[in-house]
Amino acid sequence: METRHATDESHTGEWTKNLAMTWIEKIGTHRFSASCSDNTGSTLLARYLIHEKSPIILSIADCCHHLDNTNKDIVKLEYFKDLISILRGTIRTFSQSHVGKAELEQARKDHETGAGLEAIGKTRFVTVVLSAMSVQRTLPAIKQVVDNGKFEFDHSNYFPIIQTRESFNFEFMLRQFIQVCSPIAKVLTCLEANDINLADVFIYWHSYLRKKKNKFPVDVQDSILSILNHRHQQFFEPGGQLYNPAYLATTYLNLSTNTGVTVLSYC
Repeated sequence: METRHATDESHTGEWTKNLAMTWIEKIGTHRFSASCSDNTGSTLLARYLIHEKSPIILSIADCCHHLDNTNKDIVKLEYFKDLISILRGTIRTFSQSHVGKAELEQARKDHETGAGLEAIGKTRFVTVVLSAMSVQRTLPAIKQVVDNGKFEFDHSNYFPIIQTRESFNFEFMLRQFIQVCSPIAKVLTCLEANDINLADVFIYWHSYLRKKKNKFPVDVQDSILSILNHRHQQFFEPGGQLYNPAYLATTYLNLSTNTGVTVLSYC
């Protein structure tokens, strides 16, 4: 691993390429098959420049970052805005209140709901989805806390013991959100394995694009499909910013994979 104190230098694509090529040439260009990074302007350019200098070194985008960005696009939809606000507020309240934390811990033990609430972070992938799943599994415990009356918070009205229209709509939308986003989290987890190859990226991505019966409004369906089509085009279609034919080629050449992949309407 190369580390360099370079706070006074401009980290351009050329700078990054030169840093990488120093070691690539020392080790031997013939020992490298690809360079991989996220897709910031400088790192993306650096990959292109490395490939330009040594065509045998393919430019490969980080599929996990790409999936996370796909998930972020869906999370930003106006349809999920209120849901995300409730999730953030609920998790933040229980994490910051000693009384709330103690009450919830006891309720979780009573209902055996498993692991507790997970905060929405900025550095880990798909944390909003994981947080939503944590709220869903903890629903019985949160409802008990609200029913006990010892702890109240801004979003208590969404967690009554006896279901209301408001709580029904919240739980319904929570299920929808998890149904559309949790497959991304599962695929991403698989693609973080050490022995993943380019064929796996192609197969896992298309396994996510399968037909689902989610009762979204038509405009939301169109928005989700637009996001998926855009992200698919970037990665797998000629002319896409992150396109590399190696994904399809390795899938075709890998006899252990089923290449009969059909992309279906998502919603």
